[in-house]
Amino acid sequence: MFSKKTNELIPEAAKPVKEALVKQFGNPFALTQFEGLPTNFGDIEGTVKTVEPSGADQPLIRFQVTGLSDAYDKLQGLPLEWTSGKGQGHFSRIKEYNFETGMIAVEKSEEIDPQPGDTFLVECVRLQFGRDLYNRHCMHCHGMSGEGTGPTSRYLNPPPRDFRLGIYKYTSTKSTSKAQEADLERTVKEGIAGTYMPSFKLLTEDEVSAIVNYVIWLSIRGETEKKLDDELFLDYSQEVYDERTSEEGGETREEVLEELKEFMELDFPDTLEFATESVSEAWEEANEEAALVIPKTPRVPDTLESRERGRILYLSQKTKCASCHGPQGRGNGTATQDFWTNPATNEKYKNRGLHDIWGNQLPPRDLHRGIYRGGRRPIDTYRRLAAGIKGTPMPAFGGSLSDEELWDLVNYVMSLPYDGNR
Repeated sequence: MFSKKTNELIPEAAKPVKEALVKQFGNPFALTQFEGLPTNFGDIEGTVKTVEPSGADQPLIRFQVTGLSDAYDKLQGLPLEWTSGKGQGHFSRIKEYNFETGMIAVEKSEEIDPQPGDTFLVECVRLQFGRDLYNRHCMHCHGMSGEGTGPTSRYLNPPPRDFRLGIYKYTSTKSTSKAQEADLERTVKEGIAGTYMPSFKLLTEDEVSAIVNYVIWLSIRGETEKKLDDELFLDYSQEVYDERTSEEGGETREEVLEELKEFMELDFPDTLEFATESVSEAWEEANEEAALVIPKTPRVPDTLESRERGRILYLSQKTKCASCHGPQGRGNGTATQDFWTNPATNEKYKNRGLHDIWGNQLPPRDLHRGIYRGGRRPIDTYRRLAAGIKGTPMPAFGGSLSDEELWDLVNYVMSLPYDGNR
């Protein structure tokens, strides 16, 4: 439910991080609506029709409702906000829901006394729909919290994506932008060629959209958690705490905890607000047209001359494509023989060759195989060249090459699967 890094904080630092995440996001078992997120939570309105008599020893209040007949049929666990009556402004959590009879049960409390005609909102209906689809189709690889460690993940190569970093490789957006919803929907519908990510074309457009809505919610939750962890980890991880309170460190437990208490009271609320807002804004901006990679000129005709110009560029020091993909595009460039440094830990990887941001060894693509994980259209290859591939060493050439040069490279790269002499 929480990241490894959160669990490596001292308990006094981990607790407020976990509490903040539960308050703003809930968890995959009990979703919570937080207005600041670019998420389609999917509220629906209902009205109390009748209330069942309940004895003092019964823990639940049951009432029949109207207005939910067209809603999703699984509402258990969702928050219900009372919008009129005695309970107005209070929340209940739905414990039971019978779609056939329209009967809801919530926990008893002093504030809740539903009467016929009282109105309410059931929150997170759309998000719960996406969550249930995700659990059915995606969770076994990508994990309950989108951490990429579902039950079958250990058997897959490349490993399933960890959504919690909010980084997706194959997008139509600029190198610094998040993925658009349309990018993720295309991945769900088409799958990713050459990987275990299958196509879900049998799902309806609405189902695909609901899954993507939920995946983005998982990403925002994970990114917010990471930002909070990064803020605390250098001072309050268990390892740092042990060093600080050791004989060499010279600090007492009381001194460290007093410092932490002051940070939590004065700075943590602003840190949490900034983390959530910055992540949410990035996802919102990705869906704007300005985030898209759009060629300034139409594709250069795919001629022998264009391919030759592309080949020269491919072999040049200007692009250094051959250093990774090899002089003949076989994925065996000199970079595959070096030991590279992990930028996150500043330590050398154990294995030779390139790695992605998730720490996985990443052989450069053999361009002769004609497997295009980001799509087979020329515009897809153009976008891989112009904006790079996020989370990988594949750089963006959009600022250093002209549009014509990018199209020449596209023509050359896409010709390689059909050129047996190279």
